[in-house]
Amino acid sequence: MIFGRKLLNLAEMKRGEPLGILETLLKLTTMNAADEQEVYQKQRRRQAEYIGLTTFQAVIGWLVRDFLRIDTGCAIAICAFLLGWMLARLREQRRTLEVANKSRILTDALESLLLMFLLAIGTILALKAGVELLIVQAHLCVFFVCYFLGSWQSEVHWRKQYLSRLEYQAGRNYLLNLNRSVIFPYNSTFLRSLFRK
Repeated sequence: MIFGRKLLNLAEMKRGEPLGILETLLKLTTMNAADEQEVYQKQRRRQAEYIGLTTFQAVIGWLVRDFLRIDTGCAIAICAFLLGWMLARLREQRRTLEVANKSRILTDALESLLLMFLLAIGTILALKAGVELLIVQAHLCVFFVCYFLGSWQSEVHWRKQYLSRLEYQAGRNYLLNLNRSVIFPYNSTFLRSLFRK
């Protein structure tokens, strides 16, 4: 054991690193209990909001279920789930970037705006093509239910798979960038602080 430690010290000195740096890095890569608790609390709040959003859309979808076509509903459900999964995965990866990284914030904002824009254009085109409003509403409910489910499950899966393996700084960035709310991701104080820099 002592011989191994001496070899490790020798390897560190050859690379020009101070003695014990590898041990320090190993200690820093694990999250402490307070950080884990904060991630857990944020995750629970986000899950509650995902469940609320999904339930709300499912209730509306249930009310207009007679206007839903099974073939198009299944196609929309699969596409929405996969889209939610993929976009949430990319968001989780971006959360490991610096807190004040403007490209991360801009990408998140553009992602939301483009999604709303595409849904609005799709709805307008469907209505122009003569599709009834309740049919469009039923299919939008299917889209939102599956999109929220895909996003929620992707976040949970990413955390289980990657959170414990993040380097210390990436883990801190993730903790700071993970918002408590899905519905209101940024507060006004945070947005004002970005534009002051």
